[in-house]
Amino acid sequence: MAESIRARGTVLMLWHESLGELTELRGNDPESRALLHTLQFGARPPRARTGSPTGLLVRLGEALSRQIDLIVEYGRLDPDGADFYRSLQRDLAGLDRHALEDPVGLLLERVCAQVHEFYEQVLGAPLGPRWPGVTWQVAPTRLHPYEAGDVALDPYTAAAFVVLGEQEASISICVHEQHFGPEAYLSLPAILTHEVFAHVPARPRQNHDPSVFTEGFMDWAALVFFEASCQHLLRGAQNLVLQHGRRLSDLQKGHPKFQRLGQTGEGDVLVPARRTGHQYAEDVVTWWALRNPDLDIDGIRLCLAGLAARLNVHDGGLSMNDKDEFVTALSPRRPAMERALKQYLTDPTIALEPLLRAAGVGPGSSSRDRGNA
Repeated sequence: MAESIRARGTVLMLWHESLGELTELRGNDPESRALLHTLQFGARPPRARTGSPTGLLVRLGEALSRQIDLIVEYGRLDPDGADFYRSLQRDLAGLDRHALEDPVGLLLERVCAQVHEFYEQVLGAPLGPRWPGVTWQVAPTRLHPYEAGDVALDPYTAAAFVVLGEQEASISICVHEQHFGPEAYLSLPAILTHEVFAHVPARPRQNHDPSVFTEGFMDWAALVFFEASCQHLLRGAQNLVLQHGRRLSDLQKGHPKFQRLGQTGEGDVLVPARRTGHQYAEDVVTWWALRNPDLDIDGIRLCLAGLAARLNVHDGGLSMNDKDEFVTALSPRRPAMERALKQYLTDPTIALEPLLRAAGVGPGSSSRDRGNA
């Protein structure tokens, strides 16, 4: 089934500039529904038989081309509609089946390059060993990765998680084997950005439970970075990528039973952690924007996302619990934190120690520091 997912992903990548018209402008037409149905189910391998990815892609392309012939011949299309479907067919005919790039792997490479560049930019130095080697795999699953019982979540059938090693990070990209369509594909850039931004370079390098730092503040920062960089991931479809990334993020923060594949007990922790981390970050952004109305609010968000990135790779004796404490102390209503935030937001290249002391975390700090803040 991984081969089938790859074949469908290849066609979705081929058509990515046309997905808006196919799913939104024509999304309720019977012709587009028929074509999407063929795309969704037309690449399944026959039972008790395996084939190369190229073989599955050829069969999928032929099935889609036949469906387009039927649409144009029997559908009551205006000339523009017929031209649109024939253009999709021409794209299929021009697909080089012998020089295929893995669509998920290509997206991941682009995400890794963008995130790596941002981290080096905010650190002001090469990452070196702080950036681990990244391996990945597509893991087909027979279950919906978000255990969706809600029609709003149903089309988002891709998820991911990271397993950390000392020198490497392994990303598992879970895809519902029977349902992988445009919404799932267009949400992958946001999903992969979260995993690479928030978890791949995290220190200390150990797996940990979802918390207000790991799935709250870092999720907020990853979303801010995604919104600023998604135009480089699927050119020509950036508006759709942004739309579905934001929609999935909103569902993750607001869906009462939201859970990730393989983490069946964490739904009650993940949703409040994300809401809380996002709220603390936005409170800081609002506070700084009110005092600096001439500044671009997106620039303020990126500046604070840079703080999250720096803290994410900062060892210096900090545990993940310390980083959680930092987020809960990240309030400009505390005088010491207000002063430290002013210093940082004015000059994001300064050391983190004043902020850590204001939060009462790290070597030389104590809980009294927060009480006196």
